[in-house]
Amino acid sequence: MIKSIKLHNGLTVPERVISKVSESRQPALTPDWLSSLPMLIETVCAKWQIELEPLAADTYMTLVVFGRSSALGPVVIKSSPDSVDFVAQVRTLEIGAAANLPRLYDVDYDRCVMVMERIVPGNELRHAAMDDETSTRVAAETLAPLWRPVAAGDGLKLQQDVLRPLFDVDVTSEPIDLALVTQAQEVAASLLMDSPGLSLLHGDLHHWNVLQRASGAWVAIDPAGVAGDPASDVARWMHNPPEIVTRDDLRDLLLRRLRIWEDVTGIDQDRLASWTFVGNVLNAINCTEFAPDVMRTCITVASCIRTLLPG
Repeated sequence: MIKSIKLHNGLTVPERVISKVSESRQPALTPDWLSSLPMLIETVCAKWQIELEPLAADTYMTLVVFGRSSALGPVVIKSSPDSVDFVAQVRTLEIGAAANLPRLYDVDYDRCVMVMERIVPGNELRHAAMDDETSTRVAAETLAPLWRPVAAGDGLKLQQDVLRPLFDVDVTSEPIDLALVTQAQEVAASLLMDSPGLSLLHGDLHHWNVLQRASGAWVAIDPAGVAGDPASDVARWMHNPPEIVTRDDLRDLLLRRLRIWEDVTGIDQDRLASWTFVGNVLNAINCTEFAPDVMRTCITVASCIRTLLPG
């Protein structure tokens, strides 16, 4: 197994990226991605005259590095061995161009590398000096322009595929209440049957993925690239930041958030609550092995939000 990789400027590829890619059993990963990284990044930097900073983001399996291009200005270079996730994110940036997303400057689909705008100064909504109601409204207003009709063949991940772990889970081996999972499966099936059609979704909107430009405008970064029901895009926001689950007024907080999302987007509050419930049970299942704290947070939010479900 490769233990260390240095880029042309001496920057070391994060150890976690190397280990996770090396240990992964996903058949769709790009062969020899790790060993090709130094030459790949050097080629992109030469093409756009990018001087890299001595910094790499703390990511799971994707290399994310930052720099300044004499032609483009501040940039982010991203490369991933997972071609499905990579294409889905690129297609989101292409289809949703100008809708409160970073600008995409260059992309190589074959080698899974892109060059995109770095949001400057990039202040996170998580740390903005505003109350929860205001930050929720900012998030909803930032996200809503992204939603637009898409087709199943647009390179995005389909919502029914994203939901597959919810329907395939072996509840007997999961530390999640059987009744919670069963109800989420029923609610999800009903929502899919009543889908308004496929729209472009962010798929991972939370307080750390909304950044501010120098102009004051807010931008949603790191889209997962999903085609599905816009109401489902609220789910990740609702269980963040994780400390909300310790609040005595959690139910009231969630209800206030739902009302703001309804006011901004026009989507019925009951549908938003239903997708929040489904999305948090799904995320709990997905986080069982590698993020137990997140799993517990999502279970708490799902258990609370189920008291707000219609019927």
